[in-house]
Amino acid sequence: MKKLFGLDKGQKPALVVVECQNRQTNPEFMDENRRGLMEQVVSRDIIARINALAAVFRQHDHPVVFATIAPRPGFRGFKINCLLSAQLVKNGKMTFGTRAAAVNDNLLVAPTDVVTNRMSGMAIFTGTEMDAILRGFGVETVVLAGVSTNIALPCSACEAIGLGYSAVLAEDCTAGGSAESHQFQITQHIPFLATVASSAEIAETLAVQAAAHA
Repeated sequence: MKKLFGLDKGQKPALVVVECQNRQTNPEFMDENRRGLMEQVVSRDIIARINALAAVFRQHDHPVVFATIAPRPGFRGFKINCLLSAQLVKNGKMTFGTRAAAVNDNLLVAPTDVVTNRMSGMAIFTGTEMDAILRGFGVETVVLAGVSTNIALPCSACEAIGLGYSAVLAEDCTAGGSAESHQFQITQHIPFLATVASSAEIAETLAVQAAAHA
């Protein structure tokens, strides 16, 4: 079995599903601003894969956290300080309380799962409850899934490392804006921040850990 750094010493993991919201990942909400990402989400079948990996985490009593971004209606208090934040405001659709901003309708959110929303920024920790939530569960390693491998996932891996966590990327549970950008990120950038592994490798590692603790 391949050893996965960050899970190789029995570290407590959490699955963090990043920005898998309807407008980002549900084809019903397709528009030109998200066409490349949406096509990658669909062609890679990441929603079904995330559901399967989340079931494995729940089976082993590891937390599953859904991290969303949804500014307040009217974007009150939302800082426009980069191109992505400007695009979010210009589109105007993904605000807190709307179906567009909700977790993808096709993702199973179990009663034991956590959904945490941020109202600014491009990664999951800064200005959010994420660190406190994960520490409350005793988490040592953040397993990242969702979108996108262009921005939110590498940024979130950087933040995780800065806070003392290890990071693992469930590669077949992620997508980027294009096949080319995704391939570049998972081979040239993200491996310096996180262990890149398949959901099957992660599931196998968790099963071995559970057997060792039994």
